[in-house]
Amino acid sequence: MGAERTQIVIALQGSLMRAVGEFGGDPRVVPLRERALATAAALDYVLMLVSGAAGTPIVERDAEGAIHDGVARAVDDLIAAGTAIAKIGTPKARTFARGAAKSLNDAVHAEGLATDERRFALIALANP
Repeated sequence: MGAERTQIVIALQGSLMRAVGEFGGDPRVVPLRERALATAAALDYVLMLVSGAAGTPIVERDAEGAIHDGVARAVDDLIAAGTAIAKIGTPKARTFARGAAKSLNDAVHAEGLATDERRFALIALANP
């Protein structure tokens, strides 16, 4: 599961960075930029935990909690950004939303984060 988890975190981080880089100037996305960038930066720490490269021993229970919480925050922030981007309505924005939905779906299932709210948001992102 380590390699799969690493790929999930990298996909979330890349999508957050891409959201800001490609759509951050849009008025719908501007209010989300700082949080998306902060979350993407925090995922560096999550990657260190997932890969075991934190450089100091961390109690497994604490590491698992930090990984889970970091992925949950990334999922929620990417849902917010993806939703705002989908509302832009351009082909590029719709393509981004569908791609984000794939990354989000993988993360939600891998980390057991499924809720009705997240499921409905993923359906909307997958079908902008």
